[in-house]
Amino acid sequence: MAWNLHNEKFIKDNLKSLGITYLKLRASIGNPGNQNFSSSATITTFRYNFNSFNYFGMTTSMAQLGNPNLEWQTTIDRNIGFDITLLNDRLKLVGDYYYKTTDPLLITIDMPASSGATNNQIYKNFGKQTSQGFTGQATYYLIRQIKNRLWWNVRGTLRTGTTKLSGIGNKLESFNSKEREGENRSTKRYYDGASTDDIWVVRSAGIDPATGREIFIKKNGELTYDFSYDDEVIVGNSRPTVEGVLGTSFSWKGLSVSADFRYRIGGYSFNSVLFNKVENISTSSLIYNQDKRALYDRWQKPGDHAQFKDIANSVSTPMSSRFVQRDNSWSLESLRIGYEFSPELARRCGMGSIRLNAYMNDIFRLTTIKQERGTSYPYARSVSFALSLTL
Repeated sequence: MAWNLHNEKFIKDNLKSLGITYLKLRASIGNPGNQNFSSSATITTFRYNFNSFNYFGMTTSMAQLGNPNLEWQTTIDRNIGFDITLLNDRLKLVGDYYYKTTDPLLITIDMPASSGATNNQIYKNFGKQTSQGFTGQATYYLIRQIKNRLWWNVRGTLRTGTTKLSGIGNKLESFNSKEREGENRSTKRYYDGASTDDIWVVRSAGIDPATGREIFIKKNGELTYDFSYDDEVIVGNSRPTVEGVLGTSFSWKGLSVSADFRYRIGGYSFNSVLFNKVENISTSSLIYNQDKRALYDRWQKPGDHAQFKDIANSVSTPMSSRFVQRDNSWSLESLRIGYEFSPELARRCGMGSIRLNAYMNDIFRLTTIKQERGTSYPYARSVSFALSLTL
């Protein structure tokens, strides 16, 4: 549903006096559907083993354990927004507030090997997820001369929002277990009213300069050398406070340039590189590349004010707030430079148009958190050229 206010007689003249040439109010509600799950998840299926026979003939094995009581994941998306153009059509603003509920949620649960299924996961319904936030876009023309084929604009987008769970009860208690194979290697916990992006760890007061041991903070504020999962609290949220893209485009006759910068402000991240390649280094892993901070930034002698524990201490390090860092970033996501040759030159070459474009992606990245990006997750820097010919 939309309402074009700029066409209404009772307000049309007032909008023009304010320099507003376009104003639309929008509202919508609906179910966007879900194509991430198959209806076959409700059916227990078997697979023929063509390479395995016994006395009775060809064998079969359970491929998937079905859940006949499964319900479709239903999402209701509500949205209220506006579109406005003002300042002699130089500035365009778009804003949207969204409120989305998913009930029931659909998740996969790991099954024990004793279930006999080749796919050891089963789909189950649980709880409700509520997401809400705001998205916005703005475009402003600094220069716009149509006759001279000259224009330059700047643009930006932003997004902010929160997500919370409810109606879970104790269905995910195994995911919140304090002890899983001796230690919980996840910072996520699932409770009613909690955000799915919260980071749960025990607070740390840093490394004791006298002993090189980590000092933990209990829930009551006391300091201790003894780690306990019962002292876990929320120390941050992985969702940024605001994120988006800032860009600019310039065009003059046949030359055009466009650049897009991605930004992220607020939010925290658990630095797994520090956790796995600075402190939790096994003896067998010493032959592989490690983070240089494991050698230079660990405690070595009494009096050292170090960020990391005693270099001689090989005891496994538990997750603590010492590895949670603010995650702000700024990157040049894409850059394009193009040129369109004059129509006269194109016609002499027997073409309708001739265009050249150069593209560069992921050119640089500035961030407050230092993490490894190697062979498994490399920077996808790329440069490409394109020639476009139209007959």
